[in-house]
Amino acid sequence: GLITRQITLKLDEAGTLPDRISESKKYLITNLKIVGEVNGTDWLFIREMAGSDFRGDKTDGKLSILDLSDAKIVKGGLPYVARLDNEQYTSNDELGDYAFYGCSGLTSLTLPSSVTSIGDYAFYGCSGLASLTLPSSVTSIGWYAFKGCSGLTSLTLPSSVTSIGDE
Repeated sequence: GLITRQITLKLDEAGTLPDRISESKKYLITNLKIVGEVNGTDWLFIREMAGSDFRGDKTDGKLSILDLSDAKIVKGGLPYVARLDNEQYTSNDELGDYAFYGCSGLTSLTLPSSVTSIGDYAFYGCSGLASLTLPSSVTSIGWYAFKGCSGLTSLTLPSSVTSIGDE
């Protein structure tokens, strides 16, 4: 029952991803490409598809390949995660704190080309992540961004990066 071919969705409006994928298919898609703007509502849905819910608890999500190269992160929508009772919301062109926290099933990720910063704990616990493409627009990487990424054996940092947090 898994859907292994790449599913490409063009979002005409941020916050509409949950309307485009049925609950019955949400946990069956393994390869997704999103084109268009995504906000916190979409991000929460992506996290659930990738195996981690609002609190960081495990879901039945099977998403392993995520291509956001033609997507743009924008401010708005629901909070996408809450850690230590601190809710996180999306901001324009920022991969926020805890963005993929606990999404251990992700194996390959391509970020939007417009992303300028990667937040604290952004990939924390993404133990399955083997391939990650950082865009040349990234200038800062937060604290503990890659902690627990045991599957990531190499990573090329773009020359635009001017600050990297601890661990």
